[in-house]
Amino acid sequence: MLEARIGIYIYFKQNKFIRQLKRHGHLIYVNKDKKYLLLYIYESELSQTMKTLEQLKYVREVIVSEYPNIRREYSTENYEAKDYRVI
Repeated sequence: MLEARIGIYIYFKQNKFIRQLKRHGHLIYVNKDKKYLLLYIYESELSQTMKTLEQLKYVREVIVSEYPNIRREYSTENYEAKDYRVI
């Protein structure tokens, strides 16, 4: 059965630490200019992984992705009539 995963953004100090950070989860994306990466981990391991990452000297900040909180259902109301009404 599939286990739920969640993305975390990790901001690091230097690009040479990317390889060490890959060990904590599944690496999805790296931005070497802005020095952050997106890592997917299991939700059951989230608290332990966050605690471990925040203790590392080369990690600046760890942020949990807000993607699960975004509403992905859209209503079928017609807002176009309100937008183009004549005043």
